[in-house]
Amino acid sequence: MTVTTLVAVALWLSQGGLPASDVDEALATLSDSDHAASISLLADGMTMLDPSLTQLAESISPLEAETTQGEETVISLSSDVLFEFDRSAISETARKKIAELVADVPEGATVEIGGHTDSVSDEAYNQELSEKRAQAVADVLAQARPDLQLDVKGYGESQPVADNERGGEDHPEGRALNRRVEIRYEG
Repeated sequence: MTVTTLVAVALWLSQGGLPASDVDEALATLSDSDHAASISLLADGMTMLDPSLTQLAESISPLEAETTQGEETVISLSSDVLFEFDRSAISETARKKIAELVADVPEGATVEIGGHTDSVSDEAYNQELSEKRAQAVADVLAQARPDLQLDVKGYGESQPVADNERGGEDHPEGRALNRRVEIRYEG
């Protein structure tokens, strides 16, 4: 059996959920020189990660941010993560995360779900989109926590948390912060 075959078998065994001792046994059949050769083969097949991946990871928007305002807890969900552009459908992954986020909401609490948009497009369109997105999140909450009293509101572009423009120029970062759905509750 070649060194490459033994390494491949060992990797296959380890991924198949077999005990580590079985993998160790397979690797024990390698001589010291075979072991060194296998390490060299593995190293030859490796590629260094691009340093810009760290920058990419830092630029990924989180799904949510949680804050406390007096007695009220506010979970702000990024619309850019929850929804595709100009849509209100929520992915299954986002549904699971939203359900996790409300696990600690007190039983029977009244929860406000507020949809918000940026100022791109006209006011009536943004109002409707914010209402649809708030309702989509409310539908997920109703399934995950039927004990909650839900109050669903769309605010359109009326309550920005950042500037949509700066100095007369478009401000994409500010607009992204304004596109959100907020879950608010006491406790």
